[in-house]
Amino acid sequence: MKSKISKAKKINFENPRRGRPTESARLGLRDFPKFDFRNFANIGSSLLETLIYAAILGMVAVFAVSSILAMMKSYSSVKMSRDLNFSASVAMERMANEIRLANNIDDAGSVFAASPGKLKLNTIDGSGFATTIEFFLSGTGIFVKESSGASEALTASSTEITSLIFNKITSSSVSKAVKISLTAKAKGGRMEKTENFYNTAILRGSY
Repeated sequence: MKSKISKAKKINFENPRRGRPTESARLGLRDFPKFDFRNFANIGSSLLETLIYAAILGMVAVFAVSSILAMMKSYSSVKMSRDLNFSASVAMERMANEIRLANNIDDAGSVFAASPGKLKLNTIDGSGFATTIEFFLSGTGIFVKESSGASEALTASSTEITSLIFNKITSSSVSKAVKISLTAKAKGGRMEKTENFYNTAILRGSY
């Protein structure tokens, strides 16, 4: 009985292009793929694009942060101006109304044409009795004092009054008026805003 002899598979060590064994085949080593420099060039292009995208993103971020800071600064400026105008306007309106309702000016108890000024009026209270009311600058705020009562602040603590001047105006032997000039300042962080306010009121009892 004939024994079956398996034939070993013939290993082809020949280079299919040239028809002869390669050096790697003779040494029993596998052929490694050659490095493709074109792929390396593609990698470089991708890295350059990434850097460009990062630079653009950085510029957009800087622009966005600058815009936000500018908006916050603008909002703070608007809020400061609004609070400053409100505080000064409330004080100015109260003084003008009391001047209109007054019968006469107490010249001896007033300080005109200088800062800090003081205005003392002879007027009538809600019950119809004669009384006095005073407006004056104390520290950085405008205060009002009715007769012998306690002083009350007319301006907010966030508003600083740097100047308060009263000027007495007499157009005839009877008619009298008072011109009010004040300078108000407000601060917020590194920001500072200063505004001037003016008003003139005629005494009711002078005409």
